Amino acid sequence: MIQSTLRKNRRVLVVGAKFGEVYLNTFLQSQSGLQLAGLLARGSRRAQQLAHNFGIPLYTSLGETPDDIDIACVVVRSTVAEGEGSQLAAELLNRGIHVVQEHPLHPDDVARLQKLAEQRGLQYWVNSFYPHVPAGRCWIDRAAQVRQVLGGETPCAAHLTTSRQLLYSTLDLLLQACGVPEGSEVQVQALEGADAHLVPVSLALPGGCRAVLRLQAYLDPSDPDMHSLVMHQASLLWPAGYLTLEASYGPVLWTGHFHDTQHDSRDRTMYRYAQAEDAYARPTCEVLRDAPETWRDAFEVDGAAGIAHVLHTLCRVLDGGSAPAGFNPAHQLALARLWLDVLRVVPPVIEKRLSPPRPVTWSEPTTRHANAGGTDE
Repeated sequence: MIQSTLRKNRRVLVVGAKFGEVYLNTFLQSQSGLQLAGLLARGSRRAQQLAHNFGIPLYTSLGETPDDIDIACVVVRSTVAEGEGSQLAAELLNRGIHVVQEHPLHPDDVARLQKLAEQRGLQYWVNSFYPHVPAGRCWIDRAAQVRQVLGGETPCAAHLTTSRQLLYSTLDLLLQACGVPEGSEVQVQALEGADAHLVPVSLALPGGCRAVLRLQAYLDPSDPDMHSLVMHQASLLWPAGYLTLEASYGPVLWTGHFHDTQHDSRDRTMYRYAQAEDAYARPTCEVLRDAPETWRDAFEVDGAAGIAHVLHTLCRVLDGGSAPAGFNPAHQLALARLWLDVLRVVPPVIEKRLSPPRPVTWSEPTTRHANAGGTDE
């Protein structure tokens, strides 16, 4: 008789009921090899509703949690953001639980928690989130594909725009897309031209690529998660074209450069000979990944898919696989140090009290008014 051993699902605890809701959304779909085991939060009405909706226990202290938790997702502000996340991560590691902690983290916290995990024979990962959602993965993967097609050629330049809140993940996107394994080799320099909205920073990457980062100059301390002028916008430039992550959840675009070797010819027009030239048949811009239709889709589908990707990657590592570059301990520590280096060279953040922005919609009446002054004919 042949006996089969069934591997039990790894039990996942989500810690934190604010952005932790996006982690819970991962389990709106069945996740092979994973089981949602509970929510650890302070017991707010929000936490109670989430626990009820997902049919899981709500724990209000670490001591209440069961002993059979395999993985904990710590989605609570870390020490550098004046939260308890780093302390909770340490307590969970001391209980023998693998930890995925939401960014940002001070490099001292990363080093301390990595050392603790190593001592306990556990995995400790910082999740910068946006490199793992479908759009971020697409941008990183296609950048690697472009480099491969071009014989290893690195981008000649890069342009990025982000807010203070999302700087950590923006830097991770850049390092992974450019194939930079060691962020400590990046040279950081503040540039002239700062204004009330954006501060320019130069990031000189190994291999000769120079990225110009435009970092939002201000935030509202009473609402620090909101009011980004731009969450993520990033372009990598090669002589062959440029690859753009237009926004946090996409779209991802490839714009190939147009080049006609006979554009100066006196013997033909482009209209007559266009079909014979490959350059004219190529698309002006290719959408490599569409954006989700709504913000609900972004959080419930794409964000959840990103976290599922992280958790399944962690499971493969626990089963004996190698950690990908983005979760290599040296990369994660260097990323945290690079994040701090950028914040040290830019002027202190300007604190403002901000009102919710006015939505702009593209309804038919708005379009009519916009065209009232003339026509395109």
